[in-house]
Amino acid sequence: MKKFAPRERAKMLLLCMTSINLGMSSGLIWLGFVFFAAFMVAFFRYDASRVPVYRKSIAYGLIVPFAIWWVLSPEAEFGISPWLVYIPAYYLLSLALLQVRSLGNGGHDVFILFNGVAAMLLSCYQGNASGIAYVLVALLILVRAYARPGVKWWKHALFLLLLAGFSAISYAGFQYWRHHRSYSAERMANYYEKRNLMGFDPVVKLGSFESNFAGRYNREIVLRVWDSLPPYHMRAAVYEKYVGGFWKLPEVPGKKLYPARYEVDYAVFETSDSVSSPEHSRMVWVQSPLDNFGFLFAAPGAVGVAAKNADSLEYDESGIFSKANGKRSDWYYFVPNSEESSVVGLPHGGDTLVPAALRGFLDSVAVEVGLHNDTLALPPESCLFAIENFFARHFEYSLVVPDAGKSGEDPLRSFWKSRAGYCEYFATLSALLLRMQGIPARYVTGFVRPESVEGRPYAVFRRYSSHAWVEVFNGREWKPFDPTPPAFVVQRVQPSWLSQKLEGIRGWFSRVLHVLKEGSWRRTVDSWQGFAQALLGSPWLYVALVLAVAAVLLLRMVKKRRRADGGSSSASRIRWVHALVRAEQALLRLGFSRLPGETVGNFLRRLEREESVPQKGRAQFERALEVLYEYERMRWKRLP
Repeated sequence: MKKFAPRERAKMLLLCMTSINLGMSSGLIWLGFVFFAAFMVAFFRYDASRVPVYRKSIAYGLIVPFAIWWVLSPEAEFGISPWLVYIPAYYLLSLALLQVRSLGNGGHDVFILFNGVAAMLLSCYQGNASGIAYVLVALLILVRAYARPGVKWWKHALFLLLLAGFSAISYAGFQYWRHHRSYSAERMANYYEKRNLMGFDPVVKLGSFESNFAGRYNREIVLRVWDSLPPYHMRAAVYEKYVGGFWKLPEVPGKKLYPARYEVDYAVFETSDSVSSPEHSRMVWVQSPLDNFGFLFAAPGAVGVAAKNADSLEYDESGIFSKANGKRSDWYYFVPNSEESSVVGLPHGGDTLVPAALRGFLDSVAVEVGLHNDTLALPPESCLFAIENFFARHFEYSLVVPDAGKSGEDPLRSFWKSRAGYCEYFATLSALLLRMQGIPARYVTGFVRPESVEGRPYAVFRRYSSHAWVEVFNGREWKPFDPTPPAFVVQRVQPSWLSQKLEGIRGWFSRVLHVLKEGSWRRTVDSWQGFAQALLGSPWLYVALVLAVAAVLLLRMVKKRRRADGGSSSASRIRWVHALVRAEQALLRLGFSRLPGETVGNFLRRLEREESVPQKGRAQFERALEVLYEYERMRWKRLP
């Protein structure tokens, strides 16, 4: 049996254990065993006298199948797809295998170790405890095998002690986090708040935005809108019915939309035929890391959206795209190419709906605000001005509404008594007051005032940018009306220079990944796939393959014949060289020798003129001349 040095045994153990652990972690156990077997064969069949050359072209060429694997790998809506870890690990193992095969002839031990250790670390991602323990033991054996000779035993012991202490601290921290991360109501609420946008549920409670403004995650970026001219309002949901401190979506379902076409992997949903074509609109990409409850946020006047893994959507008359199945990490919306985009659609009965329990309260509020006129009804513009002016003079912006909903009464009554509140309260009371005057009004939630940085191709909305406002119908179209006092701007905090730069890097990185995985280049790949399928079904392809194989075989036969002819020609040349040498030796014995630098032809012509040939050696002289004649003839005729 072949014997291995300690370093070779340690290296083989690390690579084999890494292969098995990577196969178990990625769920491709068969592929892990394939690499295991390949490493075993490479180590046991290694022969220093017959080592294949390490070819970089093969290492670079392996990038292509692994890149295709990465493109075809299943994606993760949230977080990092594990295949972004496993696929590079398999590529590193492939490079290590190539280096092992060519060790000493282009392959280097340091690259084997680097690729092996890197693949080992990646194989621990989502791996089980036993597999991680095995590869760590293999790593320790490798470290011991490659340690400098003569190192004291206590230094090895100190290293192991430090490693064990670090591992124990890490394991204890992991256990603490696992047992304390979500076992209390407070932690559960904190987890829900972190993963979800407050105030965008199908049924929203008045006051839901408070955590967005004052919570620990209020500065978190929740939307990236890749548009050089981002919309001031980013609409999410439009609510219809208000009851006891809750807003509800329209009870009548919206129009069902089905994909009109596909943009790579994104299904395009249009409000009407061809309105999302490049001639009439432009696409804007939106990212969101949080749960948006099925709403696809879009600018006012959006005429379509595009989403992945969606077979249908609902489009409400209020211009809202909702009920997108599954969570959305990104989507597109389409806005018309015209400079001004507004929400179209006619009002319906729900836009003037007022709860009966609040009519008396709203009448008294309308009188104090100045909306009642004894002679004639105020025009909509005058009502909007009166509401906005009254709030600006008599109310203050506050994240705290004393006794809101605690005494069992409607939160609007507490808001009116305290004369303090934030956008949800101002928008709700304004919408109901306008409805009382017969003016169609909607309660809208979304985001306002995007944060833009010069030179950055996108704008961001943070949690504290969430907002509620009113949309009012002016007889032709719906226009936004924001009754919240301007003090709302005070809530904003200018991000630091470092945070802006880091956000720019994150945005750039996410855009690069998006282009790589979902870019328009995929259309070219799809077209090539269609071409390849058509080509494989054509009989001419197989005719061409047969002809190509025949041409290769014919070429090989011709080359073989030429090599055979070249071998006989070489033997013939050797015989003539030997005959020439013997002839020159015979002439030398007769006293005739070829001068330095003199060709055989010149030597032959000089001998023809020679008259002093002894009679005794005349026959030998003639035979030598005959050999020289024949040599010259064969040489210039190039005969074998």
